[in-house]
Amino acid sequence: AMQTNWKRIGLAVVAAGLSLALILGSVAPTKADEEKVVKIGIMCCLTGAAASTIAPANFGQFDCIRYVNEQGGIHGIKVEGPWEDFAAVIPRAITAHKRMVEAGIVLEINIFDTATMSTIPRLIRDEIPCIFAAGASSPALLTKPIWVIQSGPEGENCMIEWAQWIKEEQWTQERPLRLGYFHLDAPVQSEGWRNAVPYITELGVEVVGDEKLPMFGAVDTSTEWLRLASKQPDWVLVSLYGATLVTAVKDAARLELREKGINFLADQASLDEETLRIVGKDGEGWYKASVSPSSLMTELPGIKAILEAAKKYRGYDPEYVNILYIRGWMSIAIGIEAIRMAIEKVGFENLNGRAVRDALLTIKDLDLGLGPLITITEAKPYYNDYYFVAHVENGKLKPITDWIKFIRGGHHVVRDGEIHFEWF
Repeated sequence: AMQTNWKRIGLAVVAAGLSLALILGSVAPTKADEEKVVKIGIMCCLTGAAASTIAPANFGQFDCIRYVNEQGGIHGIKVEGPWEDFAAVIPRAITAHKRMVEAGIVLEINIFDTATMSTIPRLIRDEIPCIFAAGASSPALLTKPIWVIQSGPEGENCMIEWAQWIKEEQWTQERPLRLGYFHLDAPVQSEGWRNAVPYITELGVEVVGDEKLPMFGAVDTSTEWLRLASKQPDWVLVSLYGATLVTAVKDAARLELREKGINFLADQASLDEETLRIVGKDGEGWYKASVSPSSLMTELPGIKAILEAAKKYRGYDPEYVNILYIRGWMSIAIGIEAIRMAIEKVGFENLNGRAVRDALLTIKDLDLGLGPLITITEAKPYYNDYYFVAHVENGKLKPITDWIKFIRGGHHVVRDGEIHFEWF
């Protein structure tokens, strides 16, 4: 019964019109209860080169905690979110983790893959689970047992799914679709692409090649674009972020690549609304896949509540509530559900990171009012099983599909101390 009730609570965390206070504790907390606090550590990039991409998610995380506390917390227990701004500087992320552990966190949230990767040995040693809230699963974050819960499925699965969506939904010519990849020079993207290419080819798609760019410091991407364009792709998957993505979008427009017949599909962590505000009309006509809902999906009860909270706490009008803000909110809502489950099982006095980790891996059919139900297991240590595709129209990411379930069957496994991508 308690599990069933919390499915309603999960919805209430974000759903307008439902009172968390009625479920989490309608009786005023005693003085002793007021002293009870659980802490979720938030790794932030409020400054630095990645701030435009990560800071909106951090704001969503802060605001979700504030919202939950205003509704009574977790059974009257206050949630705190000690945060550290590591500014995308990896050594600072390690220091930030140490400080948050000293502050008594039982869960950590991060949205920067390299930073999460650098803290894994300490997460395991300190027995602090981490929710990596960026996008696709990274093999570099896979441990056994699981200590990092990721946002979406394996990057290879995403690439294969999106190639299939383009072929089935956007391609009408008799000749094979020609596909390229424009991406960050990092293992997640480079190795993921290499693993995915054989399966994309099996779909009847002709893979023409890829080009790599650095995370920071790319001031001109013309050479890479022209090299890829010379191979005559019909569509290009794009996995770039922050300032490098801005440069790439503007250069593609300046080179008139869309006018030359090339379409672009940005991945789940690329081309958010903040980037579109920067690139302006140069982003028109692009496509984006997303595992997090859009603020335009106002039919979702959770979106309505998020819009109200963002207006109340930050003065944001709906057009300023972007996918990243919602993604950050979701990561905290999932973490709070796990903490609630852990308290139910071991009691507040025995609450620790291991108990929260165990609870995260047993979340089943959680309804946040933000799309499909969420289930997490040791065999599937991520929480987004669906995506949708949006099209950039008048500067907005307009959803053009319903939720689509990831159906491809590849996953990463640890075998003999090494990580492998296997098809099943």
